[in-house]
Amino acid sequence: MLRHLTQNDSVRSDDCSRYAAGHRVHWIHAKKCRQEPGQAVEVLLTSGDVRDDGWIELRAAFDYAGDLPQVWTHAPAALRDTLAGHRGRVYWLERWHALKLEYGNGEGAVSGGAGARGAAGLVNVGYEGGGLCEVEAGDEGDLAGGHASVA
Repeated sequence: MLRHLTQNDSVRSDDCSRYAAGHRVHWIHAKKCRQEPGQAVEVLLTSGDVRDDGWIELRAAFDYAGDLPQVWTHAPAALRDTLAGHRGRVYWLERWHALKLEYGNGEGAVSGGAGARGAAGLVNVGYEGGGLCEVEAGDEGDLAGGHASVA
């Protein structure tokens, strides 16, 4: 499980108790991302894009008439591990300072049949860096167990 993602809209984190930018996703944050996402920009994001210090350079997947920010996460190793196994899309939700990982690509990659899509999880990111939390790659456990159904 990636500790700073949510599971069924409830927060699951034993290693980090902060809800500040770049840390855990609060249930209200997850709810707002689902109900009022604002503009969602699809980004190209791989495990190689997450630096050891937690900084992530966002790159738009398609033509986008604006600059995307550099954002920060408290658990870069855990996010890299999740992205290494992620087979779906990633969206930048600027309004909520969050990355939404989505499963499915129209090929039936998730339960629910062919063409099924769904949110895999949210990552709360910040514009300012901070101290990294003690979440190590490999502590996440099963990839599917750490993702939220936020769609």
